[in-house]
Amino acid sequence: METSIPSLLLVLWLKSLLNWLVVVVQRHYMTRSFSGFFCISLALIDSLLSFFLVAIFYLEDFSISGWRFTRYHICLLAQIACFIYAVLHWPVFLLVGLDNFWTLSSSSTQTSWKQKLTYIAGVCLLWILAALYVFWEPDFVLFLGDFEKHQCQLFSRSPSSQVLVALLLTVTCVILYSYAPFEKWRVRVFLHSTQQSCLVCLRRAMHSFLSTWASFLVLMIISPLLQIEMHTHLQLNVIWLCFVNSFFVALALCGRSISSNSKKSDTITDGFCSWYFCFTYGADERNYGQQSNDRTQVKTKNECWTSTF
Repeated sequence: METSIPSLLLVLWLKSLLNWLVVVVQRHYMTRSFSGFFCISLALIDSLLSFFLVAIFYLEDFSISGWRFTRYHICLLAQIACFIYAVLHWPVFLLVGLDNFWTLSSSSTQTSWKQKLTYIAGVCLLWILAALYVFWEPDFVLFLGDFEKHQCQLFSRSPSSQVLVALLLTVTCVILYSYAPFEKWRVRVFLHSTQQSCLVCLRRAMHSFLSTWASFLVLMIISPLLQIEMHTHLQLNVIWLCFVNSFFVALALCGRSISSNSKKSDTITDGFCSWYFCFTYGADERNYGQQSNDRTQVKTKNECWTSTF
């Protein structure tokens, strides 16, 4: 896919501004999880890449510590970024999911400095491994652009579409389970006392996720249908990462409702959706069940007391 160099630089700057806007707005949640630290690193790398490519475009020919850069490097660096970003989609998707399940199942309610250092080291290691994989891949081939027409040939792979398909299939399975009339099968899997609260939390979690990200989901679904090509380095952005993080928070809360572990809202790593119901509904159900048992016991004692007289 060929694109003009000025439009490429403009889109990169717009992407960088959007990334930093989301990071600043969601700054209270960015330091709580792996996805938040990866969002910060992505915004930083996008900004550095945009600044460096703009400098090459205007200076045309310069050297830094013996390294000579010309306009040929604009297309080369953009293509390398496309390859690296394409590699990162699935690893980030899986790591964000594991981190959310671990965070919401742990006993701590705040992210310690050791966890933050682990997140920082993990993010740096992930970027390094992705870059090494791209350069060691035998199919890694770079193409020079037409600099007389200021054109670059970039790649438009669709790893985000594959991730989106897996995400939609998971959401569909969870919704079908929560509304399917398989009462006998559910009773075998879950206890009677927590079954209703689990199902309601499943429905509310999916409803909160889908209602918040409905417009983004529609945009992601119709883009391939309309054959809208998007460069690979544009598909990996902070909005997409926040979308994936919200999805895994919903799944983790569904698992938390099944296990009936009481957690505080400080462990939530997503600021887009409202997850407060998951911390109140289960407790209300348990309190209601306990009150009902107490009333039954009191009633039984009164009946026994009256029968003796």
